[in-house]
Amino acid sequence: MRTKPKSPLSNSICLAGCVLAVALLLDAALSLNGLVPEQTALFPNAAAALEMLASDVFPPGTALAGFASGLALALTLIMLPMHHVYRSREARLLQEHERLAARNQELVHQAANDGLLGIANRREFERVLKLEWRRAARERQPLSLLMIDIDCFKLFNDTYGHQAGDTCLCGVADVLRTAATRPGDMVARYGGEEMALLMPHTGMEGAVRMAERIHAMLVERALPFSASPVAEHVTVSIGVSSMLPVRNANRSVLVQQADEGLYMAKEGGRNRTATVPKLRLIGQEEELRPNPSRAQGA
Repeated sequence: MRTKPKSPLSNSICLAGCVLAVALLLDAALSLNGLVPEQTALFPNAAAALEMLASDVFPPGTALAGFASGLALALTLIMLPMHHVYRSREARLLQEHERLAARNQELVHQAANDGLLGIANRREFERVLKLEWRRAARERQPLSLLMIDIDCFKLFNDTYGHQAGDTCLCGVADVLRTAATRPGDMVARYGGEEMALLMPHTGMEGAVRMAERIHAMLVERALPFSASPVAEHVTVSIGVSSMLPVRNANRSVLVQQADEGLYMAKEGGRNRTATVPKLRLIGQEEELRPNPSRAQGA
């Protein structure tokens, strides 16, 4: 036969009764042998009765020692279960804290990365560009950017379908991740089929070598694209910019110059890398010109 579990209220009453009993016994024990003046005792009658009983059975002082031992045992029996409950709750709270921390880290990762390609998204790119620009200006180190666009991607989607287009995007993103081996390099999806590779502590020469490496890796990967007017495989056009950041320059200039290089690469026949021939520093107060390389399906 199953018994009804005790309610928390009954457990609390039981605990309160035990505490009261211990308090009564403690007050009576302290009144023994004048340890507490009789007039200040909370329960003088109980103290007197306990003292008379103890003097008849135990030698003087033995009663108090025995009572103190019993009191310590009683407190142990009361406090030990409470300690176990406390440790159990503490362990549960710690486990819940770790679960919430892991969930929060997962949400942060989702907010900063592109769900399809697994690389940084545009928002995270802008955040990191701001940090790297400041660091490069402070350390007087160059900062380079590659803007990469898949050639004739609209035609690819029309030929193979959007699902195959997603596979193509993932393949190109994987090539970029493989090429960018340094911990500080950042690959991001800038928008649509356009991606970006931010390279701190890298000058123009190193950035151009990286672009050449990406072209070579795409040739090795040979993602099929039979309808392409450029090659039999997927190709990209790359615009490269490199600057030595200064305080009075707008970091958007780095992106604008890479965009201009990308536009030149497309105009030059695609599947190539281009750079802006003349370095231009534009102040923050000067309005940037519209970007010509944002044509859909270019």
